[in-house]
Amino acid sequence: MKRLTVVGIALVLALAFAFTNLSAQSRQTKVVFVRAQAAILSHPSGERVQDLRQQAEAELGELLASIQELQGRVAAGQQLTAEENERYQALVTSAQAIEERYRQEIDAAAQPAVQAVNAILAQLAEENGYTVILDADKARELDLVVYADTDLDITQLVIDRLAAQ
Repeated sequence: MKRLTVVGIALVLALAFAFTNLSAQSRQTKVVFVRAQAAILSHPSGERVQDLRQQAEAELGELLASIQELQGRVAAGQQLTAEENERYQALVTSAQAIEERYRQEIDAAAQPAVQAVNAILAQLAEENGYTVILDADKARELDLVVYADTDLDITQLVIDRLAAQ
């Protein structure tokens, strides 16, 4: 446990040093954050993305409930019949196929929003001298950032630019 703490402290110190004392860079590092999903969903195609996600959840919900019921029986020590095993395999295969189909549909529906958000982020980076733009949700999810001032969040600025297009 102590070794992990020492490694963690060393990593934080190395990152702090990298962001505060970069002598090889000729310009100051300017890091900001954006909640990319919020920006994407604010785009006109974001409503379609949200609808597809809800459809996927509804369609997969029933299949996943059936799969979990069978898995629960196995976990409780019950043997599944050959028919139940076949049903389980069919449910898993169906769920995977439906999930993949919706993933592709959602990716396609989100593409115009992703392109628009990326273009706006590039404009804002150029206009304001941002050297790094991080996805706030991913950074939080992966514990990449311990603290960030709320003033560094440019999500509303991106949403406003999207609305003005």
